Amino acid sequence: MKLPLPTRKKASPVDGNGDDPAAPVEQAGPSKAEKRAAMKTAAIHHSAEGGATAAGWVDQRVNASGIYTALLTRKVPKGTNWFYTLGSATMFIFAMQAITGVFLSMYYTPSATQAYASIAHLTNDVFMGEFVRGLHKWGASLMIILIFLHMARTFFFGAYKYPRELNWVIGVVLIILTMVMGLTGYLLPFDQRSFWATIVANNITASGPVVGPYLADFLRAGPDFSATTLSRFYALHMLAVPGLIGALIGAHLFLVVKLGTTAPPWVRAARPKGARPTEMVAAGVPVAVSDGPDAPDAAPANGAGPEGAAEEAGESTPDDAGPDGEVSA
Repeated sequence: MKLPLPTRKKASPVDGNGDDPAAPVEQAGPSKAEKRAAMKTAAIHHSAEGGATAAGWVDQRVNASGIYTALLTRKVPKGTNWFYTLGSATMFIFAMQAITGVFLSMYYTPSATQAYASIAHLTNDVFMGEFVRGLHKWGASLMIILIFLHMARTFFFGAYKYPRELNWVIGVVLIILTMVMGLTGYLLPFDQRSFWATIVANNITASGPVVGPYLADFLRAGPDFSATTLSRFYALHMLAVPGLIGALIGAHLFLVVKLGTTAPPWVRAARPKGARPTEMVAAGVPVAVSDGPDAPDAAPANGAGPEGAAEEAGESTPDDAGPDGEVSA
């Protein structure tokens, strides 16, 4: 049996109050004016006027506040100290190296005949050139020191254990790439000291097993040092190695945020919620274990089992029994 579809009724007579008692109660939808006002409000909300600031406009589209919360407003364990800032300090030095390196590359010429002259011009003639070059030079040494200290802290605090093994592997690769950055950048002035020091380092690389000779030939860009070697070192120092370091730092930070920070080894872990407190139980006294709601949690306070309960009730224990098993007075 099909039910009739509801139809709109014609206007019927109304009572004195203006209401029709026979008409069904219907919920009226928003009017056209209300719809226009809502659309205008939504348009203003999603426009530059509704954002009030550029930061709000960007935050609505990329969820910048959520990223900020995940990176900087997370819980840290008790006992954290200045040792935990070594990783952030290393990342800051890397950012400084990248910025100063960009300014140095504006005046540097990767040519065997002009490299030293461009460095001399940068140091002596360019405004604040000596200062920027000094920041880059000493920052390289400082970055190596800081990354070694950061890895030492990670090792001695046990932060390389489960589930952070992958983060430890990434850190090992980062320290190798940092050493490569120092090696490739040392040759760029192309003076006598950097030239012969790089030859020694490359010969040491060639003495490595299996891949050593091939790696040395790749770095030299041939059998001997030449102008091509300088160009290859410059490309590795400016493009390849910094790109790999930046990508691995991003993965490193992602795992730090995801897995959290380990507490120092001298901080005792707090007991989880719902855990039962530790109780002292006398040796050799059996304790009934049951999962029921009325089961005793531990032995009685006096450390006795059924015998102690009998003593508290004023009864004698089997220790007072005679040879015939009767209880003596």
